[in-house]
Amino acid sequence: MNEVIAKKYVKALLESLELNELNEINEALGKIDSAFGIEKFIDILILPSLNAKAKADFVFSLTDSTNEKLKNFLYTLATAKRLEILPHIYREFSYQKSLKDNAFKGVIYSSFELSQANKKELEDKFSKKLNANINFDSKKTNYDGIKIELSDLGFEASFSMSLFKAKLSEYILKAIQ
Repeated sequence: MNEVIAKKYVKALLESLELNELNEINEALGKIDSAFGIEKFIDILILPSLNAKAKADFVFSLTDSTNEKLKNFLYTLATAKRLEILPHIYREFSYQKSLKDNAFKGVIYSSFELSQANKKELEDKFSKKLNANINFDSKKTNYDGIKIELSDLGFEASFSMSLFKAKLSEYILKAIQ
């Protein structure tokens, strides 16, 4: 439900912004989003003794922005008692910005450290294949193989060593029979 509401607010915000303001607003919303990980921040937002303007001013003070459109947007959210959907708004805004820029971020999960050259090669190949600018972050996990995820595009590819070994064994056994 919050995602649907967030989409409407993001659509209105995007319509009011110039192209050169997108990065600044995205960065500011990212800072606000990270504040939602702090329990005291959330406690302040739900304080009944603070009025909407004070809450909006508090949230706006977390950003380095001087953008009046962002300030008015936060006032609108606070007045409608919708400040708690800011994380959803940030995710949707980032997604819409990615679509406009045709640039997407993905994650490579693997059990080994991926070299910068390999990461760059994967970025180039995926960028060419998907006709978009793709950047990957790599995360070392205990996944037995490699998994590439582009969540904004709904794309996931993986190669598992254990699955490969099982299929290879199955193939060899079939070949022997």
